Amino acid sequence: MRPAGSERPLWDGLRRERIVAGYTGRSLVMAGGIIGMAALAAYYGIAHIGDPPQGGGSIAGQVQIAPHLADQVKPTDVLFVIVRRPTGPPRPIAAKRIDGPQFPVEFEITAADVMVKGSELKGMVDVIARLDRDGQAGQPQPGDMEGRYAKNPTLPGGRDLTITIDKVY
Repeated sequence: MRPAGSERPLWDGLRRERIVAGYTGRSLVMAGGIIGMAALAAYYGIAHIGDPPQGGGSIAGQVQIAPHLADQVKPTDVLFVIVRRPTGPPRPIAAKRIDGPQFPVEFEITAADVMVKGSELKGMVDVIARLDRDGQAGQPQPGDMEGRYAKNPTLPGGRDLTITIDKVY
């Protein structure tokens, strides 16, 4: 029951609560959509287009070989450190070739290692190291070995990436 002297009917208060609850629900949905769009923008590297460089545009670290594979490394092997998009075509954005690697191997991939003119090292990327038997870039062949950065996908600008080669094709 309503208190004496109240001029508004009971249903008016309930309607107001439903309207407020509706706005709150829509606000949460809108906030979720904005967060989702921001995540996509960061994923594709467009979230910080106008920002000054923050050490991005390069990726550096070290490639190691798993102890159980160390005796399989040959002096003629070639190490490729490959940067590519986690989704989309498997072609690399950038790659570094290191002949006759002596593990652990330090690497740095910069804009000079970008393979397609106009491409940039920005947005989310996967970083992979492949020890290649025939020295030819491309799909892995039997005997090739590979490792991935444990925190893939990652953003360029990282200076302390560690990749352990631990897989044999």
